[in-house]
Amino acid sequence: MSPRRPRYAKIRREVQALLDKANVNASPVPVEAIATMLGARIVKSNFNNEVSGILIRKGADIVIGVAKEQSKTRQRFTIAHEIGHLVLHDGEEVHVDKDFRVKLRSQVSSAAIDVDEIEANAFAASLLMPEALLMKDIKKLAIDFDDASQIDNLAKRYNVSGQAMTFRLLNLVGE
Repeated sequence: MSPRRPRYAKIRREVQALLDKANVNASPVPVEAIATMLGARIVKSNFNNEVSGILIRKGADIVIGVAKEQSKTRQRFTIAHEIGHLVLHDGEEVHVDKDFRVKLRSQVSSAAIDVDEIEANAFAASLLMPEALLMKDIKKLAIDFDDASQIDNLAKRYNVSGQAMTFRLLNLVGE
């Protein structure tokens, strides 16, 4: 049996459905409002730089924990990443209790070794930097991909890091 591959078409559909439901038609995407719309409560805590975020589900209760010691753009990405797990993944990585399903965002997940993490990262990038909005901005602003200041300005417009914007643009151009 071959390993499961990331479901990029499903990610695009799910992200678009969320953006439509939240009536998002401009950047930056209100990621915390989207989490709330999905019934999640966001809790910012100090995780001593050991964990970026955590998703806890117990029945109808959903909590997204975010490392408050990280930058605001990183917190936004983490929230979007955890929303990705919430929407895409029913399984559990860590069992705290039979009633709990926990997904941790850690150094290992950043390496994108497992498919769930690859999917959650792709979901986060797609949610925070929606393809339709980004392509419209690129055309309207005549972005030069070799000009770091233009990439940084675009990152500020979407309230994401320059690195996240660079990866998103490279992935869109490669699709």
